[in-house]
Amino acid sequence: MYRCPCCQQASPKTKIDVTSVRQAINADRLTDQDVFKRTYLGHGQQSSVFVFQGHRGPFRKHVHVTHDEIGYVLNGSGTVTVGSLTREVKPGDIWVIPANTPHSAQFDSDPVEVLFISSPMDDPSNPDRVWLD
Repeated sequence: MYRCPCCQQASPKTKIDVTSVRQAINADRLTDQDVFKRTYLGHGQQSSVFVFQGHRGPFRKHVHVTHDEIGYVLNGSGTVTVGSLTREVKPGDIWVIPANTPHSAQFDSDPVEVLFISSPMDDPSNPDRVWLD
């Protein structure tokens, strides 16, 4: 089991595995009642990976205090704003969000699926997301 180099606490989320992204999405499918869904695929010692599933429309501006994120579009299209830069995105596009950088999105299609890699680990039981609007 992994131990944090700073606080020396054990991290039960860390595990070695191989996961099918498509099977994970299908097993945790977004419903009409969900605003959005985060399906965690795994956690390493210094990183985590999850799939964001969302509907057409805006995703609110926020920052992550302690971790960077890398987004990769699996399905859907729209625009992503990172800091003051806004770009159109479609399947196959990737972007980097440094920690403490405001970011948001506007999705034009439904459903949206974005694979995110966070470093250091994005702990689902202790999120560091701060909404800005």
